Amino acid sequence: MQKLAFLSVLLLLAACTTGSSSGELEQFIGGTVGVTATFEPNTPPAEAFDGGYAPFDVVVRLENKGEETVQEGDTTVRITGVLEPEFNLKSGDLTKKVNEELTAVRKDATNKVLSGNPVFVEFKNFNHVSTITGNALDFPLRADVCYKYATHASTLLCSRSNILNPEANGICEISGDKPVANSGAPVQVANVKQTGRSANSITLSFDITHAGTGRVYHEATACDKSERKYEDAVFVEVETKIAGLSCSRLDAAGEGKAAGSIKMFGPTTTVTCTQTFARATDAVAPISITLGYDYEERVQTTVTIKHAGE
Repeated sequence: MQKLAFLSVLLLLAACTTGSSSGELEQFIGGTVGVTATFEPNTPPAEAFDGGYAPFDVVVRLENKGEETVQEGDTTVRITGVLEPEFNLKSGDLTKKVNEELTAVRKDATNKVLSGNPVFVEFKNFNHVSTITGNALDFPLRADVCYKYATHASTLLCSRSNILNPEANGICEISGDKPVANSGAPVQVANVKQTGRSANSITLSFDITHAGTGRVYHEATACDKSERKYEDAVFVEVETKIAGLSCSRLDAAGEGKAAGSIKMFGPTTTVTCTQTFARATDAVAPISITLGYDYEERVQTTVTIKHAGE
């Protein structure tokens, strides 16, 4: 009965690969983008005047283009590049926590992709009340957006009754590249490989790759730059639901599960796991890999403050 269940899973996942030339499973929409940030038109304006004659607002438009919904309170927008007193603002006026949900992209019943809802973050009443020296002065104005995100990936584990010397034309191949599916997110799982290790165990390896344009931080740190250890760190959870799983740099987290934080030294890091079977058999089992992290995107422009004259 258990073997029949595994075969059913195999047929289901194999069906997901129909029409794919890349060998990847197609159970997600995919992509390497999470939350995007842009300035709304004319907020800020390209030009303003000194002397307090031309107050203006800054509006940052956020849109979730990935497949992980960001809960309210898990996004922070901070304006940098200018000092608060320079534009007649109080301490704290340049940082805002977003108390709205950023909905992930999704598919409806007709397989149409539905976009996430845009969220607008407003910073009001920038006003250069003092007089500048000269005719004009350029100020860089940047929005740093930090949000909590996750990647969900799925791949396949192959077990054979004779792992080291499997019969030809079996239900799956012990050694070689394995298909992998990723939810749309800036950090991805790639290059999944499996080999036989012993008569009752296999080795599975995969790469964690930073594929986005922003910066990765340890989850729940709000993109804290005060300590280097928070940068380029990802929380990783691997689950096979089969007892006997162990992974490099991860701790055992229950039967058939390993989890822990991993430091990425560069855009790609490799995780290697060993799955030992109580009894090797011909079967295919799905593996889920979840990556959790904080992510920072930036958008920048320039505001030219002109001298208003006497």
